[in-house]
Amino acid sequence: MFQLNEIELQNLSSSGLQDVLGRIGVTVTPDSGPALPLLRGANEKTAGTDHLGDYTETKVTYSNEADTAVVHLQFRCYESFVLTSVQGEMINASDFGKQHCFAAQNGIIIHAQGMTNIDGLMANYQHKDWWTRPHFDPKWSTLPERTQSLLWRKESAFYHLLPVCGPVFRTDVCGTEEGLQIRVSSHQGGRTRCESLSFVLGAGTDPYQLVERHVEAALHTLDYPTLPRSRKPYPEILDSLGWCSWDAFYHQVNEEGLLVKAEEMQAASLPVQWVMIDDGWSQTVDKKLSSFEADVEKFPQGLAETVRQLKEKYGIRWVGVWHTIAGYWGGIHPDSPLAKQFSDYLYSNAKGSLIPYPDAGRGFGFWHAWHSFLERQGIDFVKVDSQSAVLNFTKHEWSIGEAAAAAHEALEASAALHFNNTIINCMGMAAENMWHRPKSSVSRNSDDFVPQDQFGFAEHALQNAYNSYYHGAFYYGDWDMYWTKNHDDIQNAVLRSVSGGPIYFSDAPGNTDASKLWPLIYNNGKIIRCEQTPNPTADCLLLDPTKETVPLKLWNIAKSSGVVAAFHIGKYTDSVKGTVGPSDVPGLEGDAFVLYEHFSGEMKIMHQGEQHAFELQPGQCAIYLIIPSGGAVTPIGLTNKYVATDAVSDVKSEGSTRSLQLKEGGTFRFVSENNRVSAQLNGKALPVLLISEHLYEVDVPMLDEKLNIVLSVSE
Repeated sequence: MFQLNEIELQNLSSSGLQDVLGRIGVTVTPDSGPALPLLRGANEKTAGTDHLGDYTETKVTYSNEADTAVVHLQFRCYESFVLTSVQGEMINASDFGKQHCFAAQNGIIIHAQGMTNIDGLMANYQHKDWWTRPHFDPKWSTLPERTQSLLWRKESAFYHLLPVCGPVFRTDVCGTEEGLQIRVSSHQGGRTRCESLSFVLGAGTDPYQLVERHVEAALHTLDYPTLPRSRKPYPEILDSLGWCSWDAFYHQVNEEGLLVKAEEMQAASLPVQWVMIDDGWSQTVDKKLSSFEADVEKFPQGLAETVRQLKEKYGIRWVGVWHTIAGYWGGIHPDSPLAKQFSDYLYSNAKGSLIPYPDAGRGFGFWHAWHSFLERQGIDFVKVDSQSAVLNFTKHEWSIGEAAAAAHEALEASAALHFNNTIINCMGMAAENMWHRPKSSVSRNSDDFVPQDQFGFAEHALQNAYNSYYHGAFYYGDWDMYWTKNHDDIQNAVLRSVSGGPIYFSDAPGNTDASKLWPLIYNNGKIIRCEQTPNPTADCLLLDPTKETVPLKLWNIAKSSGVVAAFHIGKYTDSVKGTVGPSDVPGLEGDAFVLYEHFSGEMKIMHQGEQHAFELQPGQCAIYLIIPSGGAVTPIGLTNKYVATDAVSDVKSEGSTRSLQLKEGGTFRFVSENNRVSAQLNGKALPVLLISEHLYEVDVPMLDEKLNIVLSVSE
């Protein structure tokens, strides 16, 4: 159990965790005047039990000499983690005199000093208002501001610190020469009191369990309506292949272009099931929304007619539209009919920007009106952009926790009513957004895919891979659209094959290569989606593959088999070498495994603890399946797909016979160390081709009936 010994946070010596945060000090930043260093005073210790288990609790008081600033740090220590809460007050002599308040930003700073050297680190920090990216330098002094997740390793133990954005206050972390600063901010002036769960800190040998445990513990303690990803349903619409207008048309999207692209996809027999009409469709003035209707020049017959043709003429099942969390980038135009009609539901900030009111009930009125209109036009879901602009619109006027919670609750209440809560959240990786979306389950996991950037894939892959470590505990990641004809097209496709989230492309008319899509989907348009959100494998979790001579490796699960995708994203021309094996996928059960690589068709039988060496050239990628051995016969799956194992279900064994179902026809491969094998489809024999030693292939036809395969081995 984590324990406090004086002012050092420690674990029992038997578990080998000591001096996690070193010496703890507290500083208060008032809204005027110099910072106030506080002195440590008394502490109180108690014990108890709650929904998270048994705990010991230590409350340490800090105050300045004049007793005008008091902060209580409350450490509630469970078996393997500690919840740290902050209670602070600026004490004023009267209510009518000059008031001393906490500064809107960094009002309370917890200093963790004297932290020891570590063996590796991976932090996720908010490098732009909208996005986070990883940081790897193990020197504490280099840790960036606005760090939202901090993982480090010392010897054999991993430590994870998760800052929390509570109902009012947001906590961030940054580095200093001596350790860490843990900063608590409301982003609102005039506050004299602070009470907030500030951060979760824990340790263990499995870094992937740490972050999920910490998110669950914090959300339970906050008693939020927000759910962790594990308790959120994945949207039905986003389980199918989609196309987005953004990189095809940018702001020039119009009805004609959309219908031309839809006709092209239909002619190519591509089973695109949904279309997203991105930015550019709305009526705006000066980058502010002026009407619920579509732009009349771009959509002369109205949005409803475009949607009708997409669905009825071209077989698109679902159509979505884009808007921002403020309506449009600059909000709602103050001179528009919308501003007058919905004035009760809109808020004008000090600058004069007009946005949906940062009160859930009032803000809902605006979204309900717009979404109701969109639903009547045939719209089925929405992409909501610019979400981290909530702080920029409300800074100093509302606390960040209250503003973000209200914005997301209002939005999601309407989306649930009109679109079955099918939202693609976007530009919203700030902590206040991540912690305050009640039930929407899909959120963009990185900065934009930029098709024109010749070297953009490395950063795009890096952000998605390492952001997924902590963001994936909250949401299924949207790894953005991509182009099927591009210098990085194969790498982008493989990256999305392991994302566990939506798969959609954004080619302009005439630029779609259908062959680059089929390995990701089935004939009915369903995407082949892994079962979890992916993570970097343990051997690269604390390394930067753009700077180190190591491949980026991502692991996931598909039908009880491991999936490992490997990429060369280094900023150099030499090849990189790595290894892959069963230990790359935590929890993978079995002693013997089949290792299969998609592009080379290479197969290897291996055992737990073994590793297979590989080498990647610049721009090259690989995708490995690690399948628990099935004895006499081990099915791999449809190897014309990247994640072949997804196609296999209802596997049963009886002696030397194995039966299974396939989702559709295609190139089916399996492994047997016996050279006398046979295959049947629905009771009829199929030719079996030997591909390499122990690797067999069957060409399964496409049939409009269940595909029951029986594989037999003759003694």
